Amino acid sequence: MSELRQRRGDRPEQTEEVAESQGEWSPEQKQQVEEKLASLMKSMKANPKPGTSNEAKKFRDELAEDPFNLQAIFGLGKAYAADEQWDRCCNVMLRGFKRVGELESNEDRFEFLATLAKASMNLEKFRQALAVVNDMTEPEDKEDLRGLNLMRTQVYCHNGDLQKGLKAFNACIEGCNFQDAVKAWAACSRGLKQVNGWGVTKNTILKLAETEEEKKQLESIDKLCEFKDDVHKLQTTRTVSDMRLWLLTGFLVLLLVILISILYWFEQRNLARMEWRK
Repeated sequence: MSELRQRRGDRPEQTEEVAESQGEWSPEQKQQVEEKLASLMKSMKANPKPGTSNEAKKFRDELAEDPFNLQAIFGLGKAYAADEQWDRCCNVMLRGFKRVGELESNEDRFEFLATLAKASMNLEKFRQALAVVNDMTEPEDKEDLRGLNLMRTQVYCHNGDLQKGLKAFNACIEGCNFQDAVKAWAACSRGLKQVNGWGVTKNTILKLAETEEEKKQLESIDKLCEFKDDVHKLQTTRTVSDMRLWLLTGFLVLLLVILISILYWFEQRNLARMEWRK
């Protein structure tokens, strides 16, 4: 009986060992995953500030007085970008796109084009973003260069260029630790998947993982990115469906107006004949 009790008493310890071997997450790991999920969900929501900020109004007034003022165009574009009003940002900065060489400093030229490229990507105008990125010169600042390569990865992949996308991604994570590299990888998930580069880059990130915990973190981020990209597809599908519904409604209204016009014309013609016979 005592041996049987001892065996029964050993089972919880064996269960814990099996759970660890199966890769179950600790409470701390679960909390990290939940925080990352919340961050990803927040990043998927567009949060443009309503109205026009005081900063934007200031530059808009300057631009109204001098429509060709490049500094006012630059300032207004940055103000719209700060408020995440990407359509307004894009529209105003395109007016200065071909004149960006007139800006005095390399830093201003880089920031102007980087802001326009970011706005184009948020509006999913990928060809426009490619044209902007191709005009950008590499900055001396290492963090700015890393940000440019991150942008290049997304732009190239969304334009179907896997080789340039992978080259830019490898340049982006060069010299990075696992945490910084996995953040960059997650930021490029949708573009990399579009050109079938997700698995290749995952292996690259996996080589940077030094502990089992980091490997588990990589798997959890992989699942979270899959969820994020699926949600984006649903949102895009709904947007397209709404557009189709509006187009169909507009087409039906147009047909109805034409039909009423034809009936009215026939009615007027019949009335004219009746009066002529009289």
